Amino acid sequence: MSSFIRLTLAAVVLSLAQAAVAGDVAELPTPKVNEPVAERPEGANKALEKTVKVAVQKKLTAPLAAKEEERSRYSRARMPAQERRVRVLDAKAKTDADGKAFVAFAVDARHGYDLGELGEKEHNPWRKDTITGCVYVDGGEVFVDMGKEIRPAAVMLGKKAKPASPTTCKAADGTQVAVALP
Repeated sequence: MSSFIRLTLAAVVLSLAQAAVAGDVAELPTPKVNEPVAERPEGANKALEKTVKVAVQKKLTAPLAAKEEERSRYSRARMPAQERRVRVLDAKAKTDADGKAFVAFAVDARHGYDLGELGEKEHNPWRKDTITGCVYVDGGEVFVDMGKEIRPAAVMLGKKAKPASPTTCKAADGTQVAVALP
């Protein structure tokens, strides 16, 4: 940082401090954090939520981040997410037609700078539901929604995997829980 910028910042801080001491300023502005709090479904089981988040972190987001780090900085592909967070969408586990319990999840991603820190109002840097899928509670298997089909999470890591069975991530009543955005 140049000496001119340092002196300017010091002068601004000093004048704000003097104004606060003199009583000219009621209170100094507090920085606003733009990161929304991840909503928790009503009646969510914290142990189940933790199990799902750990499974997704271990089998999807951590290996995906490691894979993206290996990519060249000069690649023409989109820059990888700087941060990802996992949200659990179901308050309790649902069962599929085979009788296996699963829970739906969504992964939100943050790319680039947080413009809220630069003074832009009403800016949310998080892109919701960049990855959706489900975790089978008993085996810890993670599946992701790839448009019209559900596949194991290993597909996102570049591994070949066949589509999951038609009952995967679908509640026993036939409703599909993990749905990708168009």
